Amino acid sequence: MDTKKFTQILIDKLGTIFPPDQIIKEWDVGRDSGDAFDRRIYYTPQVDIAVGSFNIDQRSRLNNEKINALVDKHKKVFLKLLYDISHLREDQEYISYNNFLSMLNKNPRCFLAIEIENTKDRKRSLGDIVNASVMGKIGIVVPLGNEKYEICVRIKRYFHYLKDVGKLKGYFKNVLIIEGIKLINSLSGL
Repeated sequence: MDTKKFTQILIDKLGTIFPPDQIIKEWDVGRDSGDAFDRRIYYTPQVDIAVGSFNIDQRSRLNNEKINALVDKHKKVFLKLLYDISHLREDQEYISYNNFLSMLNKNPRCFLAIEIENTKDRKRSLGDIVNASVMGKIGIVVPLGNEKYEICVRIKRYFHYLKDVGKLKGYFKNVLIIEGIKLINSLSGL
């Protein structure tokens, strides 16, 4: 499926769950920043889809409380669904749902950071996993097609291996990898 078409379908599905003004396509994480994250100094990634609340100003404690409230609100249905259809249910990296919830990003810029993968470029996939993890309370990488899905899962296994051998402190545990059509079909059931 074409990336633009898929992105719009996903935004439409998310719009049935979240207020439309809290869903931003191609979100530049440094835009409208009122905190120390100065886009003139730092690389500022662009997330394919971001779902707020957003943590972009000096009120990080209050912003984090809003984001944590979204986790509480959505953990029984929406987040559980995402977990159940993600790589975590079938991979050697198995993490229980409750453990996954305890490993979410403690200092996110948004509630959900979603990266859509439609390339075979492993470096891009690696970067998308990192960006989704560090920008979102929950990072979601959505490969379009099984081949791209397998690439992303192998990269996550690599991070897991690096953690096991002491070369990486953490390994982006707040990231869910969910194949695109599986995600769309599952959201249709909500």
